[in-house]
Amino acid sequence: MGRMIVIFCSLIAAAVFTLYSFWLPIKGKSTIEMINRLPLLISPSSYVYIFWFFLFIVLFIWAINYSKNRKSETFISTVQTVLFLLVMLFQIISIHLWNNEKLLYSSISIALQLLFLFALYLTYPMKGDFLKKRTPIAIYFGWTTFIFIINVCSLLLYHEWQGFGLSNALWVVIILTLATLVALHLRYHHYDIAYPLVFVWCFIGIAIANGFDELLVTTSSLFLSGVLIVGILFMKKNPARQ
Repeated sequence: MGRMIVIFCSLIAAAVFTLYSFWLPIKGKSTIEMINRLPLLISPSSYVYIFWFFLFIVLFIWAINYSKNRKSETFISTVQTVLFLLVMLFQIISIHLWNNEKLLYSSISIALQLLFLFALYLTYPMKGDFLKKRTPIAIYFGWTTFIFIINVCSLLLYHEWQGFGLSNALWVVIILTLATLVALHLRYHHYDIAYPLVFVWCFIGIAIANGFDELLVTTSSLFLSGVLIVGILFMKKNPARQ
């Protein structure tokens, strides 16, 4: 029972703080306004951040289902509880630092959040009924990965990084390609459909945000979205190698 109290309290705190920060001004600006103030080509259309509402609904359903089965072998472990608490804590810290324009420390915080979230992700076996129980964490992991990319790219742009002479559009294509490879790796080796689906949502948002102004970014985002969808539908691990 104590574990579920920790889960629910940390989840409620993170949900309230995150949703408030993203849409309501703190010190005059919301988190979305802070993101959009920089000409960041990898930044998606603002509607993409509605995903936060979907994510927290999924996480609350996940927590409620665990609380109903707390006497079974599927009850959340102490390690998972601690990892989840750390993830929620660093999410709050990273957003707070971001809104206070401390981009470097915000990026470090979200990197730690991503690390703990990956550790939590790995606590779930890759087969059987545990795949369903891992799905909300996989969705959260995918979304946090994308937010981390936004944070780091914003930090580099803020400090006027020259990108080794490559154009901003080309760097966006490189980053999106690397993200696609990671998503396909998890799809293939971890039987994960949820993680790449999050990137499909984000990539389409990037294409809409850039439109005809940055055709390279737009076409690459749509193409890689298609690659992810094909991977989700048809990529299966050879049973002989499992």
